[in-house]
Amino acid sequence: MRILSNTTSPYARIARIALAEKGFDLSGTRMLNPWADDAEMLGLNPASRVPTIITDAGLPITESLLILLWLERKVPEPSLLDGPLDRIVSQAGRAMGVIDAMVAIMIGVLQMDPHWGETRVGLRRRRSIVTGLRALDADPPGHAGGVPDIAVLTTVVALDYLRLRFPDAHWVEPLPALDALRAKVGDRPAYAATRPYL
Repeated sequence: MRILSNTTSPYARIARIALAEKGFDLSGTRMLNPWADDAEMLGLNPASRVPTIITDAGLPITESLLILLWLERKVPEPSLLDGPLDRIVSQAGRAMGVIDAMVAIMIGVLQMDPHWGETRVGLRRRRSIVTGLRALDADPPGHAGGVPDIAVLTTVVALDYLRLRFPDAHWVEPLPALDALRAKVGDRPAYAATRPYL
């Protein structure tokens, strides 16, 4: 198995953490710029998005949440869904909404207009980030040890992406409960080895 990824994508990081927690070897990870129209990437995934996994049979598996679904069926233990399922999926969905909003702003700023984040749509995405993180901080995913579930995984990925892409943004509120959650799992090998960087 090989993984096409990059150093900043929260979607790719979600998949890489999940793969590592399930015991997969990540040494076959190839970092690339999905905006560069890489020939291998386009041949496997015409959307040219990371993560893209190439199975040993040569099949591409794409989209982070589909990769998580595939992983849960392929390697049921340790499960990333152990615990109160409705709550886990609800909190993971909230974190994914925050991630989607942050990525939308970054694509707008980096690919269209440096001031895109101040447009009507950009400000709506910012509101999604602030209200989503505020709700997660008020009621954070629980982690008592062991393999973190997908709510913890997506929340920590969202927080790290926020810190990477919006380090000095005036609209970012203190998130003490989420910082405490990150401190609990941030040194796990799967999380430490996949920290985003520019």
